[in-house]
Amino acid sequence: MSRLLLAALLLCPGLAAAADAPWPERIYNPQKAEGDLLLPMPCGGAMAFRRVELPADGLLGDRRVQLGRTDEALGYAENSRADYVGGGFTDPKKKGTQAYYIGKYEVTQAQWAAFDAPCRKVTDEGRMPAINVTWAESVGFAAKYSAWAVANATKELPQEDGSPAFLRLPTEAEWEYAARGGAAVPESTFIEATFPMSEAPARYVWYQGTDSANNELNAVGLLKPNPLGLHDVLGNVGEFVLDPFRLNKLSRLHGQAGGQIVKGGDYRTPLKDLRSAARQEFAPVDKKGERRSAMTGLRLVLVAPSLPSPQRLTAIRAEWAALPTSASVAPQDDPVKEAEALAQSVDDPALRQRIAALSTVIKTSIQTRNEQRDRAAVNALRVGAYVADKLVADSKLLEARRSILKTAAAGSPERKGYEEGLARSQAAFDDNLSYYLDVALAVASDYPPTVVSSQAEVLKRDLEAKKVTALNKRIDTFVKHVERLRGGQNLDRAKLLDEID
Repeated sequence: MSRLLLAALLLCPGLAAAADAPWPERIYNPQKAEGDLLLPMPCGGAMAFRRVELPADGLLGDRRVQLGRTDEALGYAENSRADYVGGGFTDPKKKGTQAYYIGKYEVTQAQWAAFDAPCRKVTDEGRMPAINVTWAESVGFAAKYSAWAVANATKELPQEDGSPAFLRLPTEAEWEYAARGGAAVPESTFIEATFPMSEAPARYVWYQGTDSANNELNAVGLLKPNPLGLHDVLGNVGEFVLDPFRLNKLSRLHGQAGGQIVKGGDYRTPLKDLRSAARQEFAPVDKKGERRSAMTGLRLVLVAPSLPSPQRLTAIRAEWAALPTSASVAPQDDPVKEAEALAQSVDDPALRQRIAALSTVIKTSIQTRNEQRDRAAVNALRVGAYVADKLVADSKLLEARRSILKTAAAGSPERKGYEEGLARSQAAFDDNLSYYLDVALAVASDYPPTVVSSQAEVLKRDLEAKKVTALNKRIDTFVKHVERLRGGQNLDRAKLLDEID
């Protein structure tokens, strides 16, 4: 790592001569972890990032997430609402996944000063978060870092379809998705006020009080991370995001855009008020001019262009054109095609425009239905995989009960109890086996093969992110059974368990 940073340093125009040795790792990555992406900076520095996986299918796939929370007192700003998160990085070896990278720590004072000339000596004080910066300066910092990285850290900079990544502030949805734990936590946990903490909150977040921050700013990386490996994502300093602040209007954001959004709370925030949904408006100016705050800093994301190449543009156009198409509707019965044909058949421009607008409404409705169908397919596949896993576990319990029964004396009260227990376990097993077959038949009847295969990959990526990879083989077996039923084949109940296990 030292040689990599030193090489990047020597390539930095105008700064290399004044720079000291590459920074000690404790300055830019005090809690090293597997999966860290380290991107060099000028003056021998670096910044650590974590990959945020998004189980999603196709180039136009994205993940529907529930942001905000239900709290009547704060509903005007934070009421629960649906949003969508996508990632620009794909992996040809892992279908059904996208990703973006987010800063592992808040941007530090040392990292903020890395673009100053001459290079400054780096001390442990440089691990304090960069504060008293404006939103515009934060955007400019990301732009400077992007330009420097393209010129000096090409090998370390991720690429997508031949185009280099770049840095910017995260969108609110990107920030909140990562802060909550992303795909690494169950959805029932994702919607909680904070990410899960197995120990006392003071081990994870800096908040108001003598048991935590004690009204003082703290160096990054001293506490434990959230499930995605992000440190200080709640508390310490509030963090700018890219979006302008909007009020909440029940289940959507209001149309008026205001100042900037600050997320995460800071070291003065009481523990009871720390939450992933918190969003404060930061007016960019006050009576003194540009507004700055000693409680506000930033965290960057590393992302890919939406259209990284002409080839990708062609592929996206094709995928977009197929979005409103229903896999279960013949072309001549497709309402979108009917509306488009009607629009072409009329001479009145106003009527043609109205029919075209109707076509857009129909497309949107079909796309919404397709997204709901995909989510339902994922849930059905998940049920099939879990029931398959339970069948394997129950079969082992049956074998154990049979073995115990063999040791019991004939006619003894113990043997009668063992026989009754075995009968109950066998009945439960048979019921679960029937349920497994029912679910497989329902999936075969309700979802076309393309949906089943694509959403199976999405589910596997989701489970991998949660480190539940043992179920992936159950998903594959369940999909095979679904397709056999779709093809008119019967599944032999006697052989089914051997196929699952």
